Amino acid sequence: MADQGEREDTAGRRWDLAEALIENGSLSGEAATAAFLETPRHVFAREPQPGRAYADVPLPIGYGQTISAPHMVARMTSELAVGPDDRVLEIGTGS
Repeated sequence: MADQGEREDTAGRRWDLAEALIENGSLSGEAATAAFLETPRHVFAREPQPGRAYADVPLPIGYGQTISAPHMVARMTSELAVGPDDRVLEIGTGS
């Protein structure tokens, strides 16, 4: 999902956040880590704020709703151990 025209600073911030989440045990597994590194979180925020998007905090997406903090998403993704043939439907877990 990462855009080839993505600014280096957002890719770098995503990498830094991933390293922190790996260190604190929230993010584990090769597939979950790859998915985390490839998904630009700032495009899902209501108001694009690349700096804040890569802080480990929930972000507003409108209508009083938020997307979960990265550590929570990383932990859920890692614990699921989703395989290449699996499909996941996330319902009501933040928006």
